[in-house]
Amino acid sequence: MLPEILIVAVLFLIFVQDLRVRSVYWFLFPVLLLLLLTEDLFKKHRSFEDIGQTGLISCSFLLLQFLILSLYFSLKNRHWINITKELLGWGDILLLLCVAFYLSVFSFLFFYIVSLIGSLLVWVIWQVFVRCKNKHIPLAGLQAVCLSVLLMLDWYWLHLNLTDDAWVLNLIHR
Repeated sequence: MLPEILIVAVLFLIFVQDLRVRSVYWFLFPVLLLLLLTEDLFKKHRSFEDIGQTGLISCSFLLLQFLILSLYFSLKNRHWINITKELLGWGDILLLLCVAFYLSVFSFLFFYIVSLIGSLLVWVIWQVFVRCKNKHIPLAGLQAVCLSVLLMLDWYWLHLNLTDDAWVLNLIHR
């Protein structure tokens, strides 16, 4: 129970920091990863080999995604664009890397797609109602909220087991 509370607390800190100043203290990400791995190893009983394999697959997906984004914006602007300079913050990347080593591959893809769409929708709605407009989306913060909700659904209500792909496969086959 304590690791779960600490995970949600760290995700809340990421959300608040990203929303207020569009940056997050870097040390929160190793803490988050350590807490997620502790939860995974001791409660879900996954092996280091399984965690490493799914993490490597999910990180490879992210790398491919970031390369495609860099190529797209580079071709569009006719010079090489490093997406971490203006388009994507290191907090966004570090959060996704932490999550990649906790969730199963399909759970990670589900989280990634749902959290990107949800973050965009929340940000667009927020911009409609707020006077001071900001073009920078607090992606890590909004994805942290999405992850908190997903984790709490898993832990306390639906018991999906996000470290196993069975729930996503059952959802697809329905």
